[in-house]
Amino acid sequence: MARAPSSYQLTATELHEVYAEKSNVQEHGEVVESEYEPLVPWVQGATTARTVRPGFYMHWAEEVFDREVRIRCNEEEDFYVLTFALEGHWQEISGARRRLHDRHAGTMALIRFSQSKEHRAMPTAHARKARHLTLAVEGSQLRQWMTERELAEHPQWRRFLNGEGEPCIVAPLTPRARLVVEQIQNCPFQGICRTLSMEARCLDLIVEMIAFLSPAPAPASRRLTSQDQERINAAAEFLRQSLEAPPTLVELATRVSLSESKLKSGFHQVFGTTTFGYLRQQRLEKARLLLERGDCSILDASHMVGISNPSHFASLFKQQFGMNPKQFQLNVTRQK
Repeated sequence: MARAPSSYQLTATELHEVYAEKSNVQEHGEVVESEYEPLVPWVQGATTARTVRPGFYMHWAEEVFDREVRIRCNEEEDFYVLTFALEGHWQEISGARRRLHDRHAGTMALIRFSQSKEHRAMPTAHARKARHLTLAVEGSQLRQWMTERELAEHPQWRRFLNGEGEPCIVAPLTPRARLVVEQIQNCPFQGICRTLSMEARCLDLIVEMIAFLSPAPAPASRRLTSQDQERINAAAEFLRQSLEAPPTLVELATRVSLSESKLKSGFHQVFGTTTFGYLRQQRLEKARLLLERGDCSILDASHMVGISNPSHFASLFKQQFGMNPKQFQLNVTRQK
């Protein structure tokens, strides 16, 4: 038997060879949302696409690939793409020099589609699942929102829309962006309520990207040395390994040979949050993985990440993922 190829290549216009429309939702005689299922055996799962408004589109997917998929982007359309990765690994090949940009789980990215050459889904033996949400906005639409006055207040956006700098900007996925993505993927509404909710959440994601790329001026602080950054990263790693019984701030600072003040300010510079905020994010992410795998009960997951109060755990879980742990378990069960 011939061995299956390790990768599959196609152009953006050939996606109909891989996906077929399974169902759709119409409003005023026009299709506004469609669910697609794969036609090939090497993709499992589903993709949903929706027209938010003319010139503004979205899709979200939860799929499993058994090989690398490469999509050649040979249509120089004036679109800007915002994409939010919850699980999986992607690569963007952009520009005349075919610059490679990695997009791992837990990142969000802003892409000038007109300069994209290739989009790759990169499954591994241990991580074949891909879960993400993507927005595509026509350039004229985005430039209409971002007037000269707004662009003057957001210089990084102005440079990006003017075609300057890298055609792909990758940043850490913020907790709020993750929450909004989860809310979109689990939207309970239908009809006009769904239409309004989806548009509002998509605009929330654009706001989140604008805010992240245009941070408020921070108080003057010393630039971190490479050694300081290594120590901050070591502190983060130690927190990830100590979710059930984390150290105090004093203990953590001592362990990585930093003062408390340097640890706090440096941690915020590197990760955009406090040590406690980072610890909470990592605890909830570990709990989500435990529940998704079906390794334990909600109560066990709560204790395994060091949160002893079940109601507090449920509240934090909903804040980060847009649903309580029980709802999350039910969704996972339905998808298996």
